[in-house]
Amino acid sequence: MRIPSPTALFSERPRRLVRRRWVRYALAGGILLAVAAYHLVPTIVSPASMGDALERELSDWLGAQATVAGTPEISYWPRPKITAHGAAIARPSGGGLLVYGNAAELTADFGIFGALSGSPAFSDLTFDKAVIVLEDAGVPGAAPANRLAMAVAAIQDGEADGIDGKGPGELRLIDSTIAIAGKGDGDGDGDPRIVKAVTGELDWEELDGAARFTGSAEIGGEPTEIALRTAKPVTMFAGGSSTVDLTLSNALASVSYQGTASGRRPYFLNGSFSLSTADLQNLMTRLGVETRLLSTVGKASLKGQVARSGASLRFSPVELAIGDSKASGALDIVMKTPDEPARISATMAFTDIALFDAQSSLPSWIDTMADGSDDGSSEPLSDLDLRVSAGTVRLADITLSDVAASIIRTSEQTSFDIADSRLDNGSLFAHVAVQNAGTAKVRLNAENVRSSPLFRQLGISVPLESDALTLELVYQANLPLERNAKDGLSGNFRFAAGSGQLTWLDLNAILATAENSNAFAFSPLKQAPYAFQSIKGRGSLDGTILTLDGVTIEGENRQVTIEGQVDTATGQLEAKLTATPKSGNAPGIALDISGNALAAFARVTEIPAGTASD
Repeated sequence: MRIPSPTALFSERPRRLVRRRWVRYALAGGILLAVAAYHLVPTIVSPASMGDALERELSDWLGAQATVAGTPEISYWPRPKITAHGAAIARPSGGGLLVYGNAAELTADFGIFGALSGSPAFSDLTFDKAVIVLEDAGVPGAAPANRLAMAVAAIQDGEADGIDGKGPGELRLIDSTIAIAGKGDGDGDGDPRIVKAVTGELDWEELDGAARFTGSAEIGGEPTEIALRTAKPVTMFAGGSSTVDLTLSNALASVSYQGTASGRRPYFLNGSFSLSTADLQNLMTRLGVETRLLSTVGKASLKGQVARSGASLRFSPVELAIGDSKASGALDIVMKTPDEPARISATMAFTDIALFDAQSSLPSWIDTMADGSDDGSSEPLSDLDLRVSAGTVRLADITLSDVAASIIRTSEQTSFDIADSRLDNGSLFAHVAVQNAGTAKVRLNAENVRSSPLFRQLGISVPLESDALTLELVYQANLPLERNAKDGLSGNFRFAAGSGQLTWLDLNAILATAENSNAFAFSPLKQAPYAFQSIKGRGSLDGTILTLDGVTIEGENRQVTIEGQVDTATGQLEAKLTATPKSGNAPGIALDISGNALAAFARVTEIPAGTASD
């Protein structure tokens, strides 16, 4: 180890002292300079001159005269900043994309040295309570009005490589309004699209670079959080495409999109999309897509790939959840226009569908599908073309499995078809056509199903209970069915069933009385189960009149046949009943029955020729 000599030590000490003195002098000079600047800069940088400079920079960028109201205020802590209590940009006279408007308050940061030299540079502009208009002037042959319009024109002329300019930089909006006007950008009546309550930050440094906005606005009447980033905003303004990352979220729904999009008609989308809502009916109403078929559904979500061309949206593949039902497939939506309703078509495979609540029935569902409503609304419902397959479909207290169905609605009618399904140990096929003119037609075929749940679902009361019913039913009626249940009703039916019981009249008591009396009265109100091994028959419907053309009941010891008519509104009854023993030599019984819901009379007659027990 080398030890410095005393001479070297003493020669080093004065040099260290000199350096420390210079450091102290530099610090003192800096403090004095800062104090001098604090007192002298305001006398050199006047608010009026800074206001004029701000007007010039805004005018230069936007291509129109900018005006700052009054004398601005200048503050220097924590950064130099100018504040103007009122600012306005006149509408530019050139062509292309125009930007103009006004603000209740405008603030901007500026560089102190540029201000001292007379050439301040402004940044981080903030517009409070501003109204900003973006207008596509569409003036043929007019020179671009501003830098943004020049950049748009360069892209439209195929000279995108020539774009070289500063963008708006960092710009902040507080409680502002944005109006978008121009050809094809209004609501169909020539009015601009208005976005209110805009608060957020725009970061767009270079015109040919990316832009990002983060903030909130009022969309569809709902305060909405917005996050948007686009790689080429000028290209989108020019009608071209750019990558976009968009997220919208409010109390009604959450939406996200990542992919490619264009900024002008014909609009174009190609990317991934997701949407979720807890109030589906409200959301569809806001979007102009009306359907009462989903009126009881709350939550829903949609996720998949989306492509848009013009007014048509196609989601494929897509995952869809409606309530507790989940599906995958393809979905197409054509948004409504002033002349046409929205159109929806889809091919979806569901795992499980729950369509009705416990109080529902076919008549109430048909009334729901009807185009007209009691609220007097003239808004047309959306056209539908839905093709659905499902593992199970729950309709109140019956469950279909392996279902293939469709719902098709046009301007004339709504039709619902169950092309294939299994029910209980059998099958069910159905076709329902609801005419917008106010009528409904129903055709149903069921084989080997439980009778009671099916009749409840059909909204009819039939006193027949069996676990092996086969039914063919065709009828039509006027709407609404629940209120005008028998108005215009007509149709026919055919049925057969295995073992069960019939609860219409007290047949056992009536037949027992007929063995000892040729004429007697009884009450149709008294009903008791009549067991059978099988039953079959056919009949027709005409308003309130139910006609039985021939019902054969095979009991344990006899065969009973019934023909006649019943007025389901008044209970008026006219029928002929024949009972023939299946064995032995006991004679058969034939009765003519007439009466009403309270009292009826039976008279024994001869057994018609040809009646047999087989």
